[in-house]
Amino acid sequence: MRKSDFSHKTAGRGWGSISEEGVEMWDAKPLFLSGSLSLKDRLMLFLYPKKFFLYRYINKAKKQAAKTRNLLTEPFRVLDLGCGTGGATIDLKRLLGREAELVGLDVVNLQVDLAKEQAKRHGVHAEFFHYEGRQFPFSSSTFDALYTSDVLGHVENVPFWLDEINRVLRPNGVLAMFAESKLGRHAYLRNFFMKQGLNTDPHAEFHISLFSKAELLRMLSQAGFDIERVYASVWAKFFVHPDELYSAFQKHKSWKILLFKWANALLYHLKKRTHPFSTALCELYSFFEMITLGRWLESQGYVILGKKVERRNKNF
Repeated sequence: MRKSDFSHKTAGRGWGSISEEGVEMWDAKPLFLSGSLSLKDRLMLFLYPKKFFLYRYINKAKKQAAKTRNLLTEPFRVLDLGCGTGGATIDLKRLLGREAELVGLDVVNLQVDLAKEQAKRHGVHAEFFHYEGRQFPFSSSTFDALYTSDVLGHVENVPFWLDEINRVLRPNGVLAMFAESKLGRHAYLRNFFMKQGLNTDPHAEFHISLFSKAELLRMLSQAGFDIERVYASVWAKFFVHPDELYSAFQKHKSWKILLFKWANALLYHLKKRTHPFSTALCELYSFFEMITLGRWLESQGYVILGKKVERRNKNF
């Protein structure tokens, strides 16, 4: 498939698009469209809760690093792992400024090429590399921070992948991750739907490594990370993000969830008709839910913020 074909076929979809070859493509556009961030740009992050927490954590780490070294001569280095077409890489470069060096890494060659083109188009300097999904092509202790979002669920050998993240981070380097997960005990409606044979995960066919919150934290600890904050993704997804469940409901035929199917269709069309106001309101709700209840809830998907520490002993 040519780059032009991909751009045409995924236009307007944003993320999680599927190519004709059956490969899930991540065509994420940057949020920040100008070189210098305005107050409007910073406020806009509240409408993207996951990015708000992840970007903010890395930005705080950069400010902390600036207290101990001159970042103009020794830049703050950030790796965007699973960078897709480079949207987050561009955002982080614009957020962190000239004192930061951004590097993107992905397993899909086409996405790496598109990321290079997109960065050039936006006037942002960043490096992008392809790798085969095993060892990262970087020396140990290369990066001050690592950003990765919606990637872990696609990784075949998660313990090895986490070890590689630890390896390329400098001592006390920070990890800002959004990890897909199994349904948690508080995802009552989605657990009920699953028992009726309805999987509401829109990317279920590509998720090969899903774990519970406890399992994720255990693996991260064994890989040498001290977790500072965990925020659960949206608990009230049925009401707040009906668009993410709509396709699954439409394909499901069981009469046992017929009322939920009708309710989902109603909420879906209502949100669609009142977009962008309804979308903004739903994202603001998501932000406040994550920062309050999200610290304790176990739903599905988690923002995980932590630091590299001295590795614990692992049982082999």
